[in-house]
Amino acid sequence: MSTTNTISLPKNLLKKRVAPKTVATNHAFIKKLIWAYFLLLLFEGALRKWFLPGLSQGLLIIRDPIAIWIYYLCYVQGIFPLNNKYLQKCFQWVMLAVVLSFLVNGTHPFIIAYGARTNVLHFPLIFIMARVLSWQDVINFGKAFLLLALPMTWVVAQQFQSDAEDIMNVAAGGIGSQLETSGGKVRASGTFTFVSGIVFYYCFTVAFIIYGLLIKGSFPKWMIYLGTSATLLAMVTAGSRAVIAESLQVIGCIAFLAYYRPSEFGKITTSVFAFSTLTLILYSQIDLFKEGLDFLSLRFEEAANIEGNPIEAYFNRYYEMITAPYYYNMWTDLLGNSGLGGATRAGAALVGGYGGAENSWSRPITENGIIIGGLFILWRLWITKDLLITCIKAVKRGSYLAIFLFGAAGPILLFGLLGQPTNLGFAAFGSGLCLAAAVSQKKPT
Repeated sequence: MSTTNTISLPKNLLKKRVAPKTVATNHAFIKKLIWAYFLLLLFEGALRKWFLPGLSQGLLIIRDPIAIWIYYLCYVQGIFPLNNKYLQKCFQWVMLAVVLSFLVNGTHPFIIAYGARTNVLHFPLIFIMARVLSWQDVINFGKAFLLLALPMTWVVAQQFQSDAEDIMNVAAGGIGSQLETSGGKVRASGTFTFVSGIVFYYCFTVAFIIYGLLIKGSFPKWMIYLGTSATLLAMVTAGSRAVIAESLQVIGCIAFLAYYRPSEFGKITTSVFAFSTLTLILYSQIDLFKEGLDFLSLRFEEAANIEGNPIEAYFNRYYEMITAPYYYNMWTDLLGNSGLGGATRAGAALVGGYGGAENSWSRPITENGIIIGGLFILWRLWITKDLLITCIKAVKRGSYLAIFLFGAAGPILLFGLLGQPTNLGFAAFGSGLCLAAAVSQKKPT
């Protein structure tokens, strides 16, 4: 079975065929729309916080029209993944949840619509990106992550140095402020609405940095050093341990190279040396880095008094995510108590309410019960597992970028809060980028 078939791209998408000029042009336009999706993912929060705060609620779905436009063009060209088994099962589950939410839970149609949107609308993008993006397209997105790391880190640093009430730290809608962390600082959110945005952003940046250090010539050296320096500075000024913890997950994917391609594992020493050197330079030359490191140490110390050491806290967090469905099911009936979308804050806000738990795995249980809700959890396990298998096959044939991108995208796809727009965007776009890297072939130079 081919690597591409592991994640079940429809067979008709795998056939080589000569496309007419108009189709090729439309493919180019689809790529532009994917770039638009990516840029809106990065800067939607800036619009909601600083530039168009009055339209904050409407901007929650700013990427939806782009996604629908992409789907329409793909459908017209016959490349929409209609026969994809993952999308078919997801759509069937959502339809079942919609019917039960309406008939059994009496959920408001607007809430149901938002819930259905979070659970199915953006996932076709994963397979479309794998179909239309070339290897060079994936590398170009990597260059964007590396280049934009500098201005993103500048925003993070400004937020770190500003008071909680400063305009730099305003919450979505132009009111309130970001969550505070140790020492009276805030958890910087960059251009996103919440800190989770920069957590995901720098995870993907780390994936491209590792690949660039491992495979010479993938990116210009200055671009790698710029991205690395910016990422290290962001890690100590973000005020969030998650930025470091999630990035370590990406770095941990080096273990797959150690197992499947041990000859390449020896090159990791170069990466470690480069990281260490840049860290020492930043620490010795930039006062902001020293200050950020002090506050980060304080954050770890304070958290250790409550959650235990960092390793305990890391595993406890995932343990709580996995066991949450059983906890919440104790307080719901067999078919849930809020209906699809009812446990999301944004969905409930559509009818003047306030969403509840919005824990990634407890949400479908709260909404539709242990049986129906559990099916969606199984779906997330299924697609994440198969994506990992596809990335491992890429490693075996000598393509390493996908496995590092999986380290960034896999946890979001499996555990991300899909009701939160940024999380949903990174789950779909990040997984699509990962799959595209796994199935596309690098052209010989």
